[in-house]
Amino acid sequence: MSQQPTNKTPPAGPLQPDEFVRLVMENEGRIFAYVVSILPGSPDVEDIVQDVITLMWEKIDDFERGTHFGAWACRIAYFKVLELRRSHGVRRAFFLSDELRESLAADAVEIWDDLAQQSSALEKCLDRLDDADRQMVLKRYGTKGTLKETAALLGKSEVTARKWIRRVLARLEKCIALRLGLEL
Repeated sequence: MSQQPTNKTPPAGPLQPDEFVRLVMENEGRIFAYVVSILPGSPDVEDIVQDVITLMWEKIDDFERGTHFGAWACRIAYFKVLELRRSHGVRRAFFLSDELRESLAADAVEIWDDLAQQSSALEKCLDRLDDADRQMVLKRYGTKGTLKETAALLGKSEVTARKWIRRVLARLEKCIALRLGLEL
């Protein structure tokens, strides 16, 4: 399963380089999504993300433990985008209005947080499955194999594999809903 942003750090002292790298790796997707949300279609997104990470490293001592690392990173990204807007003043039509950009950015952070919670719930629910059920799910969806390939790998008919998958997916759906406090 993918790593989930933990945003948790030990309580004392500045971030150590290995902690910084771990937190950046856990939040890089969030940073990228945030920049894309405020600069959709921009050819500068990847450069900005790299600039943000470099600036975060330079400002590592400014990060306050116990605060949200991803939010700190997105705030730095916000100012990098403003800097880009100023330097590309001639291309203003390329940029969204401030109000729309801020709204999209807030939505992107919220969606990213929701996805992280859902992914974490899925991981925990997969861990609760017995080995045979978990292996079946991973063979079917982890490798993006077809139903026919999955059935062959499991030594089952397609009909049996389909029924098995449906039962396990229903249990996963119920488990995830319970973990997220949702009603089915």
